[in-house]
Amino acid sequence: MMAQPSIHASNHILSFQELGQVDSSSHAEVHEQLKYRTTDSLRRTEASLSEITGSDDGNINDDGNVKLKNEWVEFLNGSSAKHDDDERNNLRDEFLSLVLQHIQDYHDIMASSQSHSDDICFLRSLAQLSLQCLSRLVQLRNETFDKNPTKGIPGLAPIFGEEFVEEIAAPMKFFLQLEPNIVEADLMELSLGASELILNLMHPHRPRNEACVPSIRDDILIPLTSPESSHIRVVESRGRTVAMIAELASKSVVMAVEHTVPNYAGSAGGAVINTSAFAVEDEELAMKRETAALSRMQDVRDVFQNVGKVILVPFLKERGNFDALEEETTRRVLHAFLAIFDIAPFAMESQLETLLDDHAAPIIDYLKMNCRERRLEQEEKKQQNSNNRNHGETGHEIFETSYEGDEFGNSPDPLHQPPAPPVQLPPIYQTIPKPPAIITSIRQLESTLDSITANLENQDPELWDERLAALVDVECLLAGGVSSTLGVEARHLFIEKIRKMPMTDQFQDLRSQITNQACRVIVALSYEYREYVREDGSLGVAVQHFVDCCTPSILKLCCSGTRLMATQGMNCMLCLAAVGGSTGYPRTVSNFCDDIISKKVHKNRKRGSVLALTAAMRVWDGSCFAKHAEKIAKAVKEAVTDRDPGVREDGKKNVLGNDFL
Repeated sequence: MMAQPSIHASNHILSFQELGQVDSSSHAEVHEQLKYRTTDSLRRTEASLSEITGSDDGNINDDGNVKLKNEWVEFLNGSSAKHDDDERNNLRDEFLSLVLQHIQDYHDIMASSQSHSDDICFLRSLAQLSLQCLSRLVQLRNETFDKNPTKGIPGLAPIFGEEFVEEIAAPMKFFLQLEPNIVEADLMELSLGASELILNLMHPHRPRNEACVPSIRDDILIPLTSPESSHIRVVESRGRTVAMIAELASKSVVMAVEHTVPNYAGSAGGAVINTSAFAVEDEELAMKRETAALSRMQDVRDVFQNVGKVILVPFLKERGNFDALEEETTRRVLHAFLAIFDIAPFAMESQLETLLDDHAAPIIDYLKMNCRERRLEQEEKKQQNSNNRNHGETGHEIFETSYEGDEFGNSPDPLHQPPAPPVQLPPIYQTIPKPPAIITSIRQLESTLDSITANLENQDPELWDERLAALVDVECLLAGGVSSTLGVEARHLFIEKIRKMPMTDQFQDLRSQITNQACRVIVALSYEYREYVREDGSLGVAVQHFVDCCTPSILKLCCSGTRLMATQGMNCMLCLAAVGGSTGYPRTVSNFCDDIISKKVHKNRKRGSVLALTAAMRVWDGSCFAKHAEKIAKAVKEAVTDRDPGVREDGKKNVLGNDFL
């Protein structure tokens, strides 16, 4: 049973405040007693915060700790009584200033290489405890806001926002590059403390006026991963720093997915995945998971691009020509990528292909192979555990089995992995209803498409299952590689035939199975043709025309009175803009803006347009928006101030995700 806290939060703060600020210019003269009192008070403050933020779900059952937590929350948020608001705010600001000063003092002395042996351990201890205090305070702030994310906290003043990030940016970049050694092993604590603080600042449910992911990305993460950066102190440590940043970014993506789909039995860092649930999970949840991952990855896409370029170096070298540091960095980055690929494979693959172009192929092959092997291994464990139970065994020995490699069960040397099997479907076809259809000739393709067209043109309500089967056949053709295996003639034939099919009617069908499969078809087509439309202008025009014809019907689907079908339409608009590659569909931009600006458009149609415009602005080339800059700015402003809360929320995500506006 946890002991009752004997000292309240205010007492912790006041006792710490009385010690004053240690002047960095007189460290040699600091009295030992003052050192002890300063460290002890800060340590008790950190222990007080740890007691109330140690629970994974943020719930505390102990009455004493509940009272203590309420005092800390009141301390952070300010009092509701007007006469003592200034006093509480001044006390809070002074406390945070003292804590930040300890971090800055240690950073300044270490950066100047003029540290004194008598005081360096003392200053390091203060900096370490200060980092932990700040991390706990940000975590408490997140938990408080997470309890009521819709209304937030009235009158909440921004404390840990962009200005805070600017203040800690230099020390954070320094701490993330610290390399532990035998004599100073506690340097790792500073590095881990900085990582934990940054991760809490990137939490998906932060107060809106403290959203600071763009600042963290621009001021901390990009400078540490950019090849041209001058912030790297030791060139030899750059690989380990990049690996740590990759792990940070990966955890933030996984955290965003877990908060969007809280019931998902996923993992980060090697936890077991519920593979049976994964195989049969609802498609809507899968789409939400992919969307959440894609949104956060877009927020830090430049970081992933820099990290990906770093590990491409050993991948492109001949076997045996890379050193141990490159090997370690590559292994850690790949494991970070794998944590995302496990829960959102389509988002991870599409981002790698967009950021690294053709060079992404070996990385994607590695992720597919290890993800498949990991799941097979977990299925074997599950089966073995079941057999042991049937034989009266406890099964504990299964969890004690040691594997050669890392926590994921991978080989310790990903660079020397055997090549992936030749047949491997992209994640977009993970839940395809039937096996891919392999077409061997142009004549066979034409005959198949004519049969599909005949089935789709049959409007008999009793034969809806034939229309569904025809749509499934179209997706199977795309999954079978019809756009890549038979060459240019097959690509042109396929798009011309599908343009003559009554596809727009399928989006207006009254059965959700039909509309869902129609959405899958157009997204799959956009995905398969994303590279070819850049090389073939006439093909690009044909695909653009097809998308232009289907877009109004998809937006109309967003207005459906059936919630499932409306969600299908909005998700389709998002994915259509996200997976079509950098070429995009420029003619749709003006239509999206018109829908957002109009006062008479259905709220779900507006949401679909906002989602599509947000994804397009993150993925498509800037030339797609050159003619519509003023209209886009007006549309974003209208979205942010719309009367519907869902439209406003998506509009704010557009502003935060596209900070170049």
